[in-house]
Amino acid sequence: MSGVWLIILFVVALLVALDIAFVSWRYALDDRPTRLDIPTADGWTVVAWHRPAVNRRFDVPVVLCHGLANNHAFMEFRGEQNLARFLSLAGFECYSVDLRGAGAARTPHEGPYDANFDDHVRFDLPALVDEICRREGSTQVAWVGHSLGGVVALAASSTTLAGRFAALVTIGSPVFFRFPSQLRWLMQLARALSVWGQFDSTLVRLLAPLAGRTPAPKLTAATANLSNLDPRAQRFLMANVFAPMWKGVLAQLEDWMVHDTFRSLDTRTDYRAGVRLLQAPTLVLGGTADGLAPPDVTREYFSLLTAPVRELVIFGKSAGYSADYGHGDLVVGKQAHDEVYPVITRFLEANLSARAAA
Repeated sequence: MSGVWLIILFVVALLVALDIAFVSWRYALDDRPTRLDIPTADGWTVVAWHRPAVNRRFDVPVVLCHGLANNHAFMEFRGEQNLARFLSLAGFECYSVDLRGAGAARTPHEGPYDANFDDHVRFDLPALVDEICRREGSTQVAWVGHSLGGVVALAASSTTLAGRFAALVTIGSPVFFRFPSQLRWLMQLARALSVWGQFDSTLVRLLAPLAGRTPAPKLTAATANLSNLDPRAQRFLMANVFAPMWKGVLAQLEDWMVHDTFRSLDTRTDYRAGVRLLQAPTLVLGGTADGLAPPDVTREYFSLLTAPVRELVIFGKSAGYSADYGHGDLVVGKQAHDEVYPVITRFLEANLSARAAA
């Protein structure tokens, strides 16, 4: 009987391997940028993917940061849904990043291991900003972050990177964490299953060929308005942009949800209070159908800002846009390149100093 089970396990492993190989080949992304490995002070290696400006117009580089359970490919996607390429064509020097645990980032040792939100703020962001500024001869960066990628910048803006942002753009980034109860339950389940310190959400890539072809679970509505995502793009997204979720990050998110707070792990630093101190020009983008950063939460976050230059744009049909934007489709939606990207570009152009003529 044991021999039968060995054969079954072998066949299953072979099928999984074949599926992974097929997905990697069939849904490979085009036009990849240059990879830069950057060490952090605590021994990790984070990664910045450099896409140079086609015709550089600004000295300050732009850093694009993914959200929870994603990697740099979310900002460096494909075709017209590629925010980094759009900004490079507009004259910006762009760096899309992989925080620890995402994409090509590497741990200093073999598992088990874990990371929390504060690790991103204390180690990942300073390492990335310092190295990118060194390469570009700048003291500041413009930061464009989706979801958690914007949240980490807000936390760092009053702590580890005070004064280092020339401009800040947050896309679907909440600082009040009132998630649907079903989503909270799933996050708790993912934390419980994080035996090795993380929940490996990259496994969804095995199902990539089915995306856009079969009905999706209702909970996916919290993460994107699927009607605003091209079915083929859904398959490429599942195959390329997912990353593991850290047990420590999930635990901190649960703390913020339960106690209606946004703070460090030791509770000594109130990141939400730090948002009021931010003085860099700040653009806040949201979607009318965003289940993770709904319009009321986005407006409440915007009301905290005291920056002299601040702007709020919420994308939805009521404001004349093509769709009611959800969470992920703010970056990779069908018309994001025509509706969202130009808003980001105009804001950066208006608030970054033009490069002096040679």
